Amino acid sequence: MAVTEIAQALVRIPSVNPAYDPDSPGECAVVDWLENWGREQGLESLRQPCLENRDNLSFTIRNGKGPHLLFNGHTDTVSVAGMTIEPWNGEIHDGCLWGRGATDMKGPLAAMLAAMLRLRENKDWTGSLTVGCVVDEEYKYRGILSLIEANAPWDFAVVGEPTGMKVVRGCKGSCRFTIHTEGRAAHSSNPASGSNAIVGMSRAIPSMAEYFENGLTQFSREGFGPSTGSIGLIEGGSGINIVPDRCEISIDIRTVPGQDTDAMLREFEEFVRSRCGDLDEVELVFDRPEHSSPSFETSPNHELVRAACGVLGDEQTQVVPFGCDGSKIAARGIPTIVLGPGRIEQAHTKDEFIAVEELERGTDAYEALALALLNGNER
Repeated sequence: MAVTEIAQALVRIPSVNPAYDPDSPGECAVVDWLENWGREQGLESLRQPCLENRDNLSFTIRNGKGPHLLFNGHTDTVSVAGMTIEPWNGEIHDGCLWGRGATDMKGPLAAMLAAMLRLRENKDWTGSLTVGCVVDEEYKYRGILSLIEANAPWDFAVVGEPTGMKVVRGCKGSCRFTIHTEGRAAHSSNPASGSNAIVGMSRAIPSMAEYFENGLTQFSREGFGPSTGSIGLIEGGSGINIVPDRCEISIDIRTVPGQDTDAMLREFEEFVRSRCGDLDEVELVFDRPEHSSPSFETSPNHELVRAACGVLGDEQTQVVPFGCDGSKIAARGIPTIVLGPGRIEQAHTKDEFIAVEELERGTDAYEALALALLNGNER
């Protein structure tokens, strides 16, 4: 089955992560299709519950004893709100496949599956290859964490995010948390009788921005640049005629290898409290992180990186600021890279697409990389 056929079929099945659309059933329909497809292809498959009605699925082929290679992809997408093309048509025109998930990352996943079909017919390798199809990458990475818990370790892992077929050997981590202020509500006709939580927050925000600009720069890593921070959301108040008693902001900090996230958070809080001063009876509360994902970095000299560079004929490697499932795999001590067809700039866009030529190139590269790594040398 050609890579374009697999990719088209996947794109045509809605699988928006429920975090972005509460009415979405999630990935269940696309996982059902993949399970049936695997059965038709005669592949060994394993479906494992992860979240409610949201299952991981993996396929494995084996050829004697040897290393175990994981190709990992995710089946969820972000929302289709604001798209200017039909998100689920999966049309091919102008040399590209169009639709939500074409680039991120049903296209790369299709290339991994197409490469697996080729490898099943080519016995010039020894070991095992698993293609993992996991849920929830676009939100809290619970799919890959579940897959790791149930099935690790592997000897190598390749995560198929769109990298333009460049070898990515590391990514930043992320830490997301909220800060809120608690004031005292009052009627807006007599604001002095209350304590305005929004005003209190507005006095604290400049010190946060100062830390992002000056404090985070102490955490840096060659290739990654400095750690960065951003305030992404703010909510407060319940009515225009009510002095607000609560305001909340959401913060996203991107971390680099070697950075102690807990120590950084303590320093951040101390810095903000020391700078913002009295908030007029408004309490400033730093909430515990609701999401923390590690950074990762694989040595440019590791055999996985060298093999990928050799297959592509390109000795240049990259590290990237965005996060993905790869950091969770690497945190278990499994050598990991990110490599896939498509451009990250097209991910999540209003007219998402991937070039058919890229899909074919990705399939060729995945097949060649598996042949280079599955050489019979047990680890």
